Amino acid sequence: MKKLKILLTNASEIYGGGEFFVYQIAGLLKFREHKVWVSCRRDNLLYEKCSQNKIELFPQDYPENNGRKGVFKIANEMRKFIKKKGIDVVHTNTNYDRTAGAIAARLAHIPHVTNNHSFQSINYNLTHWYRNKFLTSHFIVGGKCTKDVLAGKDKIKENRISIIHMGLDPGLYKRMPELRKKIREEFNIKEKEVLIGNTARMVPFKGQEYLIKAFALVKSEYPNSKLMIVGDGELDVKLKKLAHEFKVTDDIIFPGFRDDIQAIYSAFDIYAHTSVEGGGEAFPYALLYALSQELPIVSTNVGDVAAIVKDNVNGFLAGDKDINALAGKLKILLADETKRKNMGVNSYKLLMNEFTENMMIEKIERIYYKVKEEK
Repeated sequence: MKKLKILLTNASEIYGGGEFFVYQIAGLLKFREHKVWVSCRRDNLLYEKCSQNKIELFPQDYPENNGRKGVFKIANEMRKFIKKKGIDVVHTNTNYDRTAGAIAARLAHIPHVTNNHSFQSINYNLTHWYRNKFLTSHFIVGGKCTKDVLAGKDKIKENRISIIHMGLDPGLYKRMPELRKKIREEFNIKEKEVLIGNTARMVPFKGQEYLIKAFALVKSEYPNSKLMIVGDGELDVKLKKLAHEFKVTDDIIFPGFRDDIQAIYSAFDIYAHTSVEGGGEAFPYALLYALSQELPIVSTNVGDVAAIVKDNVNGFLAGDKDINALAGKLKILLADETKRKNMGVNSYKLLMNEFTENMMIEKIERIYYKVKEEK
């Protein structure tokens, strides 16, 4: 088939799973010999990572917090760029660029594909309704829960929505003993200590406060356990105060934002994910990293997490905000090294069977060709 020219867009001011997704598929599409451009903010890590890896860029001054300011101006700039480069498909990823990209694609007479990365509606006003109904060729979601929201709440026809699970390169984030040693030495973690890890933005829906409270219940019984919460955000100070309040300050490590994901996860023995319902958690990359590192997982059962964490197979599921249940599941793993290892093996098997990046990109590529043919 003829190779395509694709414009990937992301208007976010933060770097998280959705931004990694854009960076990831840009590289995969380029490897498959498509021509790819990424449109994002210059101050986002996404811009830096694309630049370092020679992925072509079309930067835009997208407003913070996805405001509506300047959307038609940016859409017109996109339209000109699309015409100049002969773009075949626009693939958007956040609310602001979803609107701007949809308008630009329609003006340029090419298809518009969009990803919804959160377990939330994308229909907040009349503009969104019109965009979703008339300016979008196809919707991609990470799991069934998000598809149900788009079909049920937003009234988008199910045949216009495809579930494509995110995926990882099984070798790229593999557990490395030398990286484990490096991180543990950096943070003075002894090899006999069992490290529970969490990587997420410090925002309310990620639920780290419940993890800290659960860990406080665990620590008294398992004094050789430690917790590392990796990330930054608005709750940074609050979470550190909470650790002090529950007298676990000396046993919780807050390294801030880290981009050395492989190394950080290599230091973990257990992965904990404690997001709460209502915040938009759908299909987090953080859990896929845990699968690739052969880690057992304790997670709240929100969004489509149950597709990644099979209860009592590669980890345990608990209700959101259920501190006692989270602590109980962590204690089971802390008490049994063999169970940790066996569940970790199952995590990797699940990744290989269902969540590789080749599976993901082949499905996305098929959608591009389909919408281009239909257009």
